[in-house]
Amino acid sequence: MFNFGRGQGEQQQQQQQQQQQQESIQIDAFNTNLNGCKILCQGPFDPTKNAPIMESIEKLREPFKKKILITRTAFSFSKYLALQYDAVFQIKDSMDWTLALTYITYSPKLLLIVIEDTPIPDGLWGKLNKTVTLVNISQTPVQTTRPYDAIFFAPVDESASQFADYIFRQLQQLYRANYTQKEYREIMQELRVANAGIVWTRHNENAHGGSIYWYDPVTQQQQQQQCDGLSNKQIGELLGWLSQQFISRD
Repeated sequence: MFNFGRGQGEQQQQQQQQQQQQESIQIDAFNTNLNGCKILCQGPFDPTKNAPIMESIEKLREPFKKKILITRTAFSFSKYLALQYDAVFQIKDSMDWTLALTYITYSPKLLLIVIEDTPIPDGLWGKLNKTVTLVNISQTPVQTTRPYDAIFFAPVDESASQFADYIFRQLQQLYRANYTQKEYREIMQELRVANAGIVWTRHNENAHGGSIYWYDPVTQQQQQQQCDGLSNKQIGELLGWLSQQFISRD
């Protein structure tokens, strides 16, 4: 648990302040299962620092019956979450989304949907219930965050940055309207030193605006993360795509 105490003032004032309750900000480690939730992983993430998604959504006694990847890339595997997917939809236009939504509707549940750097149409949210876990991984700021049950924000390297300001605005909207810059900067400074990230969730929280926690990023070598668990078909597709890139440059 991070516990950030604020100073008691000058030494001559300590006796008067002993009877006052020290104001503090407490933020605990994240330890909530998010199976059946709508989750946003808000980057930009360092390639070797990722949110601990799988340990947050898996239930060993209730495995996902289908894993679906929705992406804009030409590959049939995830750039961020290397899994064996049952279906991959490469989104180019609204027709591709229609096919994906139809597949989602009629697939046996429980479902895991992973979306990568792809804008989500309004029609998707109505297809989601507690039998579907959605993970949206975005390297660019998502402006409409109300539909999500939890948001993992990438660790912040610089407290004075556009991304840090974006996180603060989102926490004011979702967590607490009177959340102050002072509170935020104190927490983010400690998290930055600890190389930790901040996560907001309303899932299983009593507070109206949910709660905020800290999390340790999952550190992996980028090359290992992309290649572990690839099938022969996926490796063939990758090699074929690379070959086309070299030919097109000639």
